Amino acid sequence: MIRRLSISVTLCAALTGCGKSPLSQSQRQSLAASPASNASERRETAPERRETATAPAPQNPRDFGALFANEAAHRPTGTIKADEALAAFRRDGVELNTVRQHLARPYGARYCVGAMSGTTLALSVCEYVDPEAAQAGAETSRKILLANREIRISQATSLTVRALERTPATDALAQRLFDRFAKL
Repeated sequence: MIRRLSISVTLCAALTGCGKSPLSQSQRQSLAASPASNASERRETAPERRETATAPAPQNPRDFGALFANEAAHRPTGTIKADEALAAFRRDGVELNTVRQHLARPYGARYCVGAMSGTTLALSVCEYVDPEAAQAGAETSRKILLANREIRISQATSLTVRALERTPATDALAQRLFDRFAKL
């Protein structure tokens, strides 16, 4: 039963970014205000951070509220923030709805946010401690066989886009998202 729950949570996160309720305006502003470190700072601490690729586990690992809170409190620095990526997509005219934090731990990430664009495109932005952890997380995610899904990495952040219904329009929108993400 626990294994089924774990698989369900992982698949749910991979498909639609389900999880916590949408972030409030104050939460988004608070997350956007978190300081970013420079690249040299990140390189100097990389060995230590590598040991703690995910946020520390809460006392009760079955307490999903605590898991979400812990991941939000331990976001990495020195990479593209999920809220920055989503804001950039919106500035480019991409409609995003059902924006929610989802568990990052299954992918070796520190923090992840999922969203839908319309009813046919699901996306997820995950923040990692370094590019190697992002690559490892992408490989972990690829082990879950899902059709019409692509993962790209920029710095230590990944963008996963999945067309729930593949059409020329969803292909074009996915490419637009990846192009914008690459410029962040």
